[in-house]
Amino acid sequence: MIYLDNSATTAPYPQVRAAVAEALEETWANPSSVHGAGMQAQALLASARTAVSRALGVRHASEGRVIFTSGGTEADHLAVCGSVYAKNRPSVNGSRGKILTTDSEHPAVEESMRRLEADGFTVVRIPTRGGALDPDAVRKNAQGAILASFMLVNNESGALYDVAAAFAAVREASPQAVTHTDAVQAFGKVRFSPASLGADLITVSGHKIGGPKGIGALYASAPLLRAKKLVPTLPGGGQEDGYRSGTENVPGIAGFGAACRLLSERFSENGDAVAAVRARILEGLAPLGDAVRLNRPACGVDAILSLTVPGIRSETLLNFFSARGICVSAGSACAARARHLSRAMLAFGLTPEDADSTVRVSLSPVNTTDDADAFCAALAVAVRTLQKRR
Repeated sequence: MIYLDNSATTAPYPQVRAAVAEALEETWANPSSVHGAGMQAQALLASARTAVSRALGVRHASEGRVIFTSGGTEADHLAVCGSVYAKNRPSVNGSRGKILTTDSEHPAVEESMRRLEADGFTVVRIPTRGGALDPDAVRKNAQGAILASFMLVNNESGALYDVAAAFAAVREASPQAVTHTDAVQAFGKVRFSPASLGADLITVSGHKIGGPKGIGALYASAPLLRAKKLVPTLPGGGQEDGYRSGTENVPGIAGFGAACRLLSERFSENGDAVAAVRARILEGLAPLGDAVRLNRPACGVDAILSLTVPGIRSETLLNFFSARGICVSAGSACAARARHLSRAMLAFGLTPEDADSTVRVSLSPVNTTDDADAFCAALAVAVRTLQKRR
């Protein structure tokens, strides 16, 4: 199998599998228990929390807190809904408050926004045509915003959005606004920190960086927590300092911590490996000319390539590659079975017809140039045998 769908999930590293197994075998006690075994589990959580914080560029615990969740989706929901509902917001002129987001967010954020719209909030979606946040639209709508939630890297186009500039514009117009970024696809691909982004809240996920599924985290800044601008969306026993109730997933957290340590140690090495495979793919695409189009964002990450193959539906391409043991996708795995056109690629500027002929190739450090060669060879066959000339 040649696996080129790493934006959907990554294979867990051996060190991660070992950390999960050790936690299952030796540190299986409830971390809320006050006996020795429980304290051992609590210490494992603390160690993993530090590893996640450091991978996020946070060096001091006083800067903020990492809140463990069941994944990126829950962390996004906690960030978006937990911040908006932190204050009692009466309706003014028919709205309970204005929220800014992009028109190309992952469903984890977009569906939370739709829920807030149904509850009386006004959501303004900033255009991202060409893979860039529209700065004029941000400035035009920043006044009076209570929350700005802009993803850092788009999971389908690979676009790297300038959220630091956008957050600065929002803060200038609305100093009390909360800023959140879904950094699930950026984590491990680009260097950032809460300070460099100006973000109060940052979402990350374990299974996108060689960690296990079912574990994610929300970083929350200390000033935001002190100002009580975040409330839990999952009430219960008060775990995670009351922000996310439910007995912590100790094995998953142990694996997440191991993945974050590897990320911190190998960041530059990983980036070089991914860049080499991307370059090999681009080299292999060159002979295909206009038969394949790279949807290149204004600024993007090496790990994600969006390719439009006019005349071949994406579903046909996926089946073609799958039959040859090559795994790619047509966009977000979370929406893959919904069978509708990609919101992100339509926002990028693709026509509906081209959006329906687009696939995503997403890389990880374990991919090789041989993988790139096999993909390009298969794509050439697809173009030659399946493409309808227009």
